[in-house]
Amino acid sequence: MGVKITMKDIAEKVNLSINAVSLVLNNKAGVSDETRAIVLKTADEMGYFDNKPKYLNTYASKNICLVLEPRFFNDPYFYSKVILGIEEEARKNNYDLIMNFIDGENLNVPNCLESRKAAGIIALGPLCDEYLLKLKGYGLPMILVDNSSFLEPIDSILTDNKLGAYKATRYLINNGFKKIGFFGDLSYSLSVKERFFGFSEAIKDCALYGEDSDEFIKKFSLTKKLEQYIIKHDVDSILERIKNIYEMPEAFICSNDSAAIQLNNALSLLGYKIPEDVSIIGFDDIMLCSMIVPKLTTVKVNKELMGRKAVQRLLWRMRHKTDPIENTIMSVELVERESVKVKQLCE
Repeated sequence: MGVKITMKDIAEKVNLSINAVSLVLNNKAGVSDETRAIVLKTADEMGYFDNKPKYLNTYASKNICLVLEPRFFNDPYFYSKVILGIEEEARKNNYDLIMNFIDGENLNVPNCLESRKAAGIIALGPLCDEYLLKLKGYGLPMILVDNSSFLEPIDSILTDNKLGAYKATRYLINNGFKKIGFFGDLSYSLSVKERFFGFSEAIKDCALYGEDSDEFIKKFSLTKKLEQYIIKHDVDSILERIKNIYEMPEAFICSNDSAAIQLNNALSLLGYKIPEDVSIIGFDDIMLCSMIVPKLTTVKVNKELMGRKAVQRLLWRMRHKTDPIENTIMSVELVERESVKVKQLCE
């Protein structure tokens, strides 16, 4: 048998009185939030809750389980900003964030859920419905960020992807562009599908190609077998995909800024000048947009606010467990820079 951990052991470890430790473990007033967090973390690390399950709810009530795939954590421009917003809002409300990386194929469940050490779940980025249903089975309040489920009602925080892409496309049309394509892998995420939908609706609403809209969209667009190359910055493979496009458009709406930047690089290698020959619009407004040449016109997403809204919604859901499920749609705005040729001024 392992060594039994006592309140005295914890008190000595954190240099506090046994009474202060007792107040924390019994969820009583009389200690600061900082002290409470230190005691709970130390008690868990020492294995105290393994032997004292009656105190586990006190510990779990201050933890939020964040679930995501490693590729999103390694994204320095979009998801890292969302995580920053989640962490800041959690800390502001005296919650600790337990980050868990999951294998998209094996669908492993975080240990903090198995051991009942979390009060709620935030699932970040695309995750399959099968896995979301498994997480929901633990009976904890859950919020989805940049994703939603088609099988089960779950609160979600989403970007207004359709409107953003619609506005960007109308911006091109209003500036005289007629041959407009979409560049992005539709199989990658719900967000990309929504952005493609907004792009397509703008083309159809403006009757740009008459009754042949779908055929022309396909003619000018690349929507398959792209994301793996974009993630790996594989410009050579992107070049090969671009060479197979039926007809080069005057402008591209891209699924995100990373795709737009890779497209910019590939087109430049093929001898095209941006924006003189081809104009490009991205989506997300990551830091690199204002650092590349030319600076990228894009649709701005408030990434840190998405993270903060996720925590706020989760805390609300903890207090209103039976209220109807809601999707929160975050507004977006077009940011004009240098990657679009304004035809009225140039021709």
